[in-house]
Formats: sequence, C-alpha cells, structure tokens
Amino acid sequence: MTPAPAPQPLHLARVLWIASTVVSLARSTTKLADRNAIMDQLQAMRPELTFDQVDAAASASVFFGLAMSLGVVAVYAWLAARMLAGYPWARMLLVAFGAISVFLGVLGLTGIAGGAAATAGLKVTTLDVIFGLAVLGLDATALALMFQRESRAYFARMAPLRMPRRPSL
Repeated sequence: MTPAPAPQPLHLARVLWIASTVVSLARSTTKLADRNAIMDQLQAMRPELTFDQVDAAASASVFFGLAMSLGVVAVYAWLAARMLAGYPWARMLLVAFGAISVFLGVLGLTGIAGGAAATAGLKVTTLDVIFGLAVLGLDATALALMFQRESRAYFARMAPLRMPRRPSL
C-alpha cells in the first residue's frame, strides 16, 4: 500500500495552523516591543533591583519570549507537516492544542466582553482583541478542516501505514 495524497482541506489546515502561530508570534512581538512596559512591570514586581538589573532582566525576557515564540512556530510547522503526511499522533496533538487554544480564546474574549479583564486590572488593547479573534478563527477553521469527511477518510486510509508496528509474539 502506497501513501495517498492528502486532500485539499488538510493542505489548507496545515497553512492555517502555521498562520495561527505566526499571528501569535506577531502578538508576542508587539508585547515584547514595549520595553518600557516590561521594565515597569519588572520594577513593580521587584523594587529592590537596580536599573541595570531591570534592564538586563527585560533584555532576557524579550530574548526568551521571542525564542519561545519562534520555537512554537517551528513545532507547529513540523506537526502540521506530519499531520499532512498522515500521522495520526500529529493530528491528535494538533487537535488537542487547537481545542485548548479555541477554549482559552473563547474564555478570554468572553472575559474581555464581560468586563472580567478590566476588573482584574488587565490592560487589553484593540490589537489584543484583533489578534485573539484572528487566532481563534484560524484554529477553529483548521480543526474543522481536519474533521471533514475527506480528511477523516484520508486518516483512515493512512492509519495502517503510519501506526507503530507491534512485534509478533
């Protein structure tokens, strides 16, 4: 049995998973670009730190944040490629990550709309809402595409080729 070509919805789902993480990277980058806000937050958390220590901690925070964001993009790109190749474990990981993202996105946007974010003292900008809606839409659409009839049929055909083999007893 040779591997079947992936259906179009899975190709689109792969692009959407990667796009979602790139949007999240852009969101993180906009937050990390506000160095003064990071330094103010660090100073408020640890008032005993000197300016140089706060500056170094802010630099480390920006570097670590960008590295983590780029790592997430790479992991999602790799998982999406494995999913497109018919690996069921990659599909299930993307489903789990996507379901969590959609749940948290709906929860967060509900909290913003209901005023819970303001009550908690969180500063939410219009850009935060736009990024949140974009990620929510991309993830929900990618999840839906992975469960369309032709996508499910593809994974059913690919399962015998991609499942780990157990040794015979």
